[in-house]
Formats: sequence, C-alpha cells, structure tokens
Amino acid sequence: MAATTTIALPDEQSWAMQERSRLRGLATTARRNPLGVFGAIIVAVFIFLGTFGPYIAPHDPQQAEIGADEQFAGPSWEHPFGQDKQGKDILSRTIAGARISMVIGFAAVALGVMGGSMMGVISGYYGGVVDSFIQRTGEAGAAFPGLFLYLMLIAAMGRGQWTIITGIAIFAFIGGSRVLRALTIVVKTSTFVEASRSMGASEKRILMTHILPNVAPIIIVVASGAIGGAILAEAALSFLGIGVEPGTPSWGADLNANYRQAATLGYWHLIAASGAAISLVVLGFNLLGDTLRDVLDPRLRGSLN
Repeated sequence: MAATTTIALPDEQSWAMQERSRLRGLATTARRNPLGVFGAIIVAVFIFLGTFGPYIAPHDPQQAEIGADEQFAGPSWEHPFGQDKQGKDILSRTIAGARISMVIGFAAVALGVMGGSMMGVISGYYGGVVDSFIQRTGEAGAAFPGLFLYLMLIAAMGRGQWTIITGIAIFAFIGGSRVLRALTIVVKTSTFVEASRSMGASEKRILMTHILPNVAPIIIVVASGAIGGAILAEAALSFLGIGVEPGTPSWGADLNANYRQAATLGYWHLIAASGAAISLVVLGFNLLGDTLRDVLDPRLRGSLN
C-alpha cells in the first residue's frame, strides 16, 4: 500500500489561499444576488453621506439666500437640485439630512431591536412565568397609541434626537421580541434540539450552539427592516412638525417645508430629492436584509446552490 505524502504549506501561502477562497466565495454570492449588491451599495453610500455629508456638501445647508432669483430657483449647474423658498441649496440639505436619519436609525435599532430580540429569545426558550411576563408587558405597550407615547416623551424629555430614538426604540423592542419569540419556539421544538438534549447537552449549551445560530439571521433581517422603518418614522414625525428641531437638515422636515409650494405652484424639485432619498435608503436596507437572510440562514443555503 503506497504511503500518502502530506505537503505542508508555509503560513503565508496558506493564508493567501484562504483569502483567495473567501474572495471567490464573496464574488459568487454577489453574482447570485445582484439586488443584494444594489442594496449594499445604497446602504454604503448612505452611511458615507451620514458620516461625512456636512463636510462634503457643496454649500452650507443652513445658509439662506433671500432674493428674487434664489427663491424656488430650479436646478442649475451651481445648484443641481435647485433652491427652496429661503434660497437654501436643496442638494446640500439632502446630503446633510442623511446624518439625522443614520443616527436615529442605527441608535433605535441598537437599543430596540437588539434588546427586544434577546428578550424574545429568552421568552421563547424558557417559557413559563418569564414568557408570560415579557409577552403581557409587550402587549400592553403595543396597545398604547404610538403618537400619544411620543407626545408624552416630548413633554418629559423635550424635542430632539434622543426623544425620537427613545420612542422608536420602544416599539422596535416590542416588535423584535415577538418575532424572535415565535422563531425560538419553532427552533426549540426541532428534532436536532431534542436529539442534543437527549444526549445530555445542557440548556446553556443548546441555547448557545443551536438556538442563537439559527435565529441570528432573522435578527439581522429584522434589524435591517427596522432601520428603514426608523428612517420612515423620523421623516413622518419631522413632516408633522414634532420631530427634530426647526432648521435642522432633515428629509422629513424639508418635505414639510416645501410640499405646499410643490403642490400648488408646481415646483417639483423642492420635494424630489428628499422623497427619493427616503425611498432609496429604505429600499436599500430591505434588499440588503433579504439577501443577508438568504446567505446566512442555514435553512436557506441549499436553495442558493
């Protein structure tokens, strides 16, 4: 019987081969999910503008140019998206408005969805009194009108970003808890979990090795959708005039300030940029979340082959 010879590769060569394998796998995933790539590009641009927007805006988003030629001016080389009724550059305000949406969206998800998801996993896995307490509390919170809760928060905390974040996070917490509770119950009663328990695995080990890896992709999907929902909620509150402070660059606030002129005078450019920004960002997060679910969920990996 011939002896088998094993050739040991140097560490650098082995690392290079692993890196090329990862890149090939990433390229294959990108080819199979073009919509996910499109969503990732939108999200990346949104994060870039939210981080550096105020520094790369071509004009000061707060600077007004009151004059007959500046008010409601249409698109031009100097102002590609035109100017609003105060002569402010719409492109600069749209770029700067990405920061408010990014901060509120990510903060609300970090506080609400992530915390609610963990509570949902605990509720669904342990059941009993713990499950009843968490779910009944969540039902009581969900039954309370969201707008009334937000107005109460304004009375207690004043208007501002943290008030919006707190209000959105509360309802994101409740929604995330419900979704993850239902999924945890399904995974907990699966055959492979019962087999692991019959072999003597502890509850902690089952939770860490079976439950969390199977529900983590859904947490990502819920979080991505919640960011889009948080951006919509912030825009809606600002559109109603109870969101960010007046004058702050915000997509919803700009829609509120300009929609009357756009509707009555036909100045479509006043709302086109803000409306398109909201729609694109929400679409991007939804597409990215769906693709991440397809790629990361163990139950769906076989369908991608």
